[in-house]
Amino acid sequence: MRRSRSAKKAWRSMEKYVYHEFMQEPDSMALDLARRLADAVATGHRDEAVRLTRELEAQLTETGRNQHPAGHLPSFAAPPTVVPVTKRPRSTRSSRRAITEALAEIGVPCRARVLADYVHARSGERIDTRAFAAVRRDERQAWIKSSARPVFIVPALEGRFFQPVRGLLSLSDWPLERRLIGPWSERADHLAATVQLARQLAWLSARDTTAGERLAPVVAEMARSIPGAVDGQEVDTARVGTAAEAEHAALAQRDEPWRREAAARAREQLSPEQQLWGASIGIVAEGSR
Repeated sequence: MRRSRSAKKAWRSMEKYVYHEFMQEPDSMALDLARRLADAVATGHRDEAVRLTRELEAQLTETGRNQHPAGHLPSFAAPPTVVPVTKRPRSTRSSRRAITEALAEIGVPCRARVLADYVHARSGERIDTRAFAAVRRDERQAWIKSSARPVFIVPALEGRFFQPVRGLLSLSDWPLERRLIGPWSERADHLAATVQLARQLAWLSARDTTAGERLAPVVAEMARSIPGAVDGQEVDTARVGTAAEAEHAALAQRDEPWRREAAARAREQLSPEQQLWGASIGIVAEGSR
């Protein structure tokens, strides 16, 4: 009795499968094979079930050919058309890679907001500024584990005691002079970044108008603190560049010698690890030799 009920249950499942999944019209041979297969499954005859399964598959394939002769197969053929894509494909770049590339393109230490705005302007990608702290921690751990990365995202270092500057990021392959921050350095770096982005905006305006439109407000915001750089709502890239370069040239006369002196002191007093990640409080003092 137990075997008979199992056979009936298996047969009902097999019958539904044959009727509704493969055949538009009943096929007596296929149904007979399905019934025998259900019996073999219910009675535990594995070899017989395997043989019958193969026969049933062959029969269903042949039945399908007869029901859909050549020239009458279902088709999705349609005239060619152009379908607009309204949603930008999601980038496969990691936040780390996007930040690294942004820093390399800007060329000076930057804060998270500037980097996030720049990445969005250039590629349309959004990076949550809260992710920057995690990226910085991950970079330190990767360095400790001797990762084979060619470059690491490291903190900029203040140039007196060489401690990490909170929220200011740079790249490990930059010379120390570029990663150190002195009394005039943040302003000098801001001016240098503004010049670089103004040049990019001029280039993009002729080649990628969408990216140019995203970058324009970023340049305008950066140039707002530069005397004579902007006037009204328009961004004149030549005017921004000229104004930023003029102020930068005057500031560099004080900033660059200060950075060179601080870098020489850092190389003498700091280990390679400290030169990348910063020193502890009290290890070094300004002017000590």
